[in-house]
Amino acid sequence: MRGLKRLAVQLRDFYLRRPMPQAGPFRLWVDITSRCNLKCRACPQRLLPESQRRDMPEELLACLAEQVAAGAAREVNLFHRGEPLLHPRLGFWLARFRRAGALVRLHSNATLLDRARVEDILAARPHRLTLSIDTLGAADYALARPGADLERSLAGLELLLKRRGQRNRAWPKVALLLMGHQRGGAEARARLERLRGLGLDRVVWRAPHNWAGALGPAPQARLRACTFPWYGLAVLSDGRVTPCPQDFFGDITLGRAERSPLLEIWQGAKAQALRRAHAGGELADYPVCQACDRVRRPTLLGLPLEHLHNFLAESIFGWPGFAKAKPWKNRIN
Repeated sequence: MRGLKRLAVQLRDFYLRRPMPQAGPFRLWVDITSRCNLKCRACPQRLLPESQRRDMPEELLACLAEQVAAGAAREVNLFHRGEPLLHPRLGFWLARFRRAGALVRLHSNATLLDRARVEDILAARPHRLTLSIDTLGAADYALARPGADLERSLAGLELLLKRRGQRNRAWPKVALLLMGHQRGGAEARARLERLRGLGLDRVVWRAPHNWAGALGPAPQARLRACTFPWYGLAVLSDGRVTPCPQDFFGDITLGRAERSPLLEIWQGAKAQALRRAHAGGELADYPVCQACDRVRRPTLLGLPLEHLHNFLAESIFGWPGFAKAKPWKNRIN
């Protein structure tokens, strides 16, 4: 089951709060590496135990690609807790999951974008590449990302856009992710317009979140049923399967991908119990869910409002093409 039909079935099962959905997960996060070269203030990766920093075994990646080809997921995010550009065979696996028939997405902090990696990405042709710069203000960037250099990151992004244009490649579509309130003045606005002139496809604006309590308490707001248990799965680099990328440390383990097929885990007793807990608003057995700010954010018809526009533009109306973004409003003060 693929595409809009799959999503419609998932949406129906979410609204009915069915513990056993008919459709498999729409999106799969594959933690190709949990290693990272930065210790950003807004990311819990810096808190990840050294024992969890590793590359996903090749045999597990191959197994997941085969399951995706058989319809286990429609979209694959080939990233999760680490910086995917650190993986020595990233290009190979991007191409492998693309051949499996998935819409393949990559997310990077852009600090490692050199010519070799740019050419590797362009050759593999993932559908979406989001570069999380977070802010275009030099002072704020230095505070948010100790040890990283804004100009170097932007130079890598510019190189990618230039080489994509020179090679006349349609893929990947490139988005810039900016987080929270933006400052930086005229210099930051000029950087944004330069990127736009080089062919940047989208700017995505997001509010920072608390990573299920790892980076602070959730606001005092009404708790809503989370869509993730009816929407996706995340496979950590050590093979544990979790229901949600916000569960950064894998506190809720639904199964192990090296032992059981994804669809079996998706329909398993642990996944069903989690859905029942969200349906009934009884999350005492899931402190990670209780501490998460995502289930307290505004919704539209029960769906997270903040991510709805991007989801529709990229995953629905942008498949297999890409929804042309309207000229973005400049939100940099």
